Amino acid sequence: MTAVRARIHIILIVIWIALMGIAAFWQPHDPSAIDLDLRNAVVSWQHPLGTDHLGRDMLSRIMAGGWRTLLVLVIVSLLGFAIGSVSGMVAALTGGMTETIVLRLAELPIVIPTLVVAMAVASLFGMSPITAGLALGLAGLGPFALTAHALARRTMALTYMQAAEAIGASLPRRLVHHVVPAILPLLLTQAAGNAGTAVVAYAALAFLGLGADTSAPDWGAMLFEYRSYIFEDPALMIWPGAAIAVTVTLLSIGLDEGPA
Repeated sequence: MTAVRARIHIILIVIWIALMGIAAFWQPHDPSAIDLDLRNAVVSWQHPLGTDHLGRDMLSRIMAGGWRTLLVLVIVSLLGFAIGSVSGMVAALTGGMTETIVLRLAELPIVIPTLVVAMAVASLFGMSPITAGLALGLAGLGPFALTAHALARRTMALTYMQAAEAIGASLPRRLVHHVVPAILPLLLTQAAGNAGTAVVAYAALAFLGLGADTSAPDWGAMLFEYRSYIFEDPALMIWPGAAIAVTVTLLSIGLDEGPA
């Protein structure tokens, strides 16, 4: 994959995320407004994606679901980088008992499937983008920590890292100026794949409706709500399904390519 095509994919990801962010502040119609006179309306200028069985604007509901999904992605990514990656790098640089404890703790979430952890949290505290993001983010800390640890250990074996330690460079300085720049591209690649998994997991949680408001315009909840109309009006399931597919595909492209 050439650097030019990689940049194009990054631009597409940025544009898609920007559109999801815009939806937090503006939708063409109230996504929850019911108008029974417009039930199952076809595509038009007023309703570019038509309306659902209650006359609600589909474009507005897709946009509202987009920013809710984006909120989950932000929380999951921040937790992974802020806690998982940093703890893994620090463990590699400090070694000893600290390294052992961090690695053992990082291995615990791997034993339990991420979706199971998220389902347990959702059933206890209810499901919202924030609680789902926290559950998915905490469940994904282990892989981030282990990856960051392995990459940092490999970087520490390089000659320039040994030279930095020999001249007395402090741990924070070696971490910020040497380790992070070397392994950040690979961590970003992992974050892209983790974000794609989070989109599917959040859609699955919303589809199951554990402790959630099933009328909320989440993409997974929409698939659950519209499943009864798959033959009568299949577009109702196509649009949220396409939104999930596009988001996951864009993020997965970044994972497959790796750093340019």
